[in-house]
Amino acid sequence: MKGSRLLIGILVGIVAFGAVVVLGTSAHAAAAVAPVDSGAATALDVEAAKAKGTRVSLGLGAGAAPDYEGSKDYTAVPLLFANVAWESGMFLRFEGATLRANIVPSDHWRFGPVVKYIRSRDHVEDDKVRDLKNVDAALMVGGFAGYDFGNLSTYIQVVQDVSGANDGLLATLGVGYSVKISDPVHMTLMASTTYASGDYMSTYFGVDARNSARSGLKTYNADAGFKDVGVGVAVNYSVWEHVGFRVIASYTRLVGDAADSPIVDDQGNANQFFGGLMVTYTF
Repeated sequence: MKGSRLLIGILVGIVAFGAVVVLGTSAHAAAAVAPVDSGAATALDVEAAKAKGTRVSLGLGAGAAPDYEGSKDYTAVPLLFANVAWESGMFLRFEGATLRANIVPSDHWRFGPVVKYIRSRDHVEDDKVRDLKNVDAALMVGGFAGYDFGNLSTYIQVVQDVSGANDGLLATLGVGYSVKISDPVHMTLMASTTYASGDYMSTYFGVDARNSARSGLKTYNADAGFKDVGVGVAVNYSVWEHVGFRVIASYTRLVGDAADSPIVDDQGNANQFFGGLMVTYTF
């Protein structure tokens, strides 16, 4: 009973800590997400299973990300990472601005709820994009399922906006490979692609007549379809027994109607980069 209460306390603390960081920052810089969705199992999850125990990791740092999806301008962003992995294969993870929980006690199968936060598009660097109607912060809710082949993992994730900010749906297919390079170094390689509904695409990449008049951008209709493909890497380096560093880097290429939007093609860039460094504490 005492151990269960301790674990519950840890989980509540993780969620509360994430909420403080996200809500305590400005809408412009809050909780940037690495363009590559890291729904794949991490090297820390694999090691926790091998160690036959529970592993808790917390991280805080800073990075650089596009100031809107499809931007050519970058901004400094706070980074937050929290992960609890059990030997049963279950985990609870808060990374960037996505909370994901695997509720299936299995060596290979994973399934559970997902809550994803997308920051607002308002105070951006580009003058014409700034003149567009602001897009409010969105809360996306859904679930994910995956299967692990040892260090190799696959997953699918579907989330739907419940906040009314974009009324859209995102479906992500991804794969990850986690490996222990040496005793202090663990690495996870990731790749993913995301399908977006018409509502999502029109919100972030479309330009209607009113927004065209406000910004000077040509009108553009963005239809549903695959919006990006990307690759990424996360490296965990344990400096001491409990303290280490986590380096994250990713590249995402916007495709289809997202890449052809004047918000991207004329004012931004279809090539999206992300990088960050965190100090981590693991116990």
